[in-house]
Amino acid sequence: MLPAPSQSLFQRSSTGFSFVNRERDNQLAGRKGFIPTPPTTTGSTVVGIKYRDGVIIATDKQGTADCIVTTNCMKKIYCLQDNIYAGGSGIYGDLHQVARLTRAQMDLHRLQMSCKVPVVCANQFVKHLLYDYQGNIRINLIIGGVDNEGPSLYSTRFDGTTEKVPFASNGSGDFAAMTVLEKRWRESLDEKGAESLAIDAVRSGIKNDLYSGSPIHICVIRTDYSVSLYDKIFAGSPVPRPPVWRVKPQPPKVLFAADHALEPIANRLSKSPPESDQVVPKGTRTALALARHKSKKTNNTTEIDG
Repeated sequence: MLPAPSQSLFQRSSTGFSFVNRERDNQLAGRKGFIPTPPTTTGSTVVGIKYRDGVIIATDKQGTADCIVTTNCMKKIYCLQDNIYAGGSGIYGDLHQVARLTRAQMDLHRLQMSCKVPVVCANQFVKHLLYDYQGNIRINLIIGGVDNEGPSLYSTRFDGTTEKVPFASNGSGDFAAMTVLEKRWRESLDEKGAESLAIDAVRSGIKNDLYSGSPIHICVIRTDYSVSLYDKIFAGSPVPRPPVWRVKPQPPKVLFAADHALEPIANRLSKSPPESDQVVPKGTRTALALARHKSKKTNNTTEIDG
């Protein structure tokens, strides 16, 4: 039986993160012959587009390698406020806790302002949070929404750097999705064209990334503060992934050992340098080369004397 974890681990942290299972995992890993199951690594493709009348955020919902049914997939779009949504990629636990903490802070901010929270406020809070952790929270976010100034879209990375952009993408399928966005995005896009562009960008990421998968989850935030959340089933068969084999590390085997006698440096300096014949064992390639060199030198000397 494993000992009960310390009570301090169960106390809720002010940062929103919980490390309850860390002590348990260390105890299990310390057992002889026990290897903890490695976490499943999956990728993601997240796309954000600002169009004429709002913002669209689209993601894949890959949770496992055989994720085809929507109910077995992961949530990657989070509601920060009624007018602000965020799509993220990275470590799922960090993403979930950051979204919970940001929503709570934005609720307090809305109560103080007594109006809709601007999109920049959510982005500022997430930016400072990620910067304070110096990149240890491994998530990338696309924050989009509408306020009194119209639609806004921000791309924020794990190190706290951010920028206001008309379109953005992140995740493991970032490069494939960005090529579609750069080619087809226009400032005069309507909702139907922006939706088609977002779906094609995520589909490109799924096709060109082994870790992303279907279906496609879409969030539309309009300037009249109406929101639509729905899924588009993408009939793409995921690539089967081989099982991960983990072997407990073993110390290197010693094939042979040689004992060398230690000699004081003073004794070694007092001795005269040995001859080359005494240093090189007879019959080796080095000894034969020295012998040929000596014989060649002797022959040259004889010819000159003669």
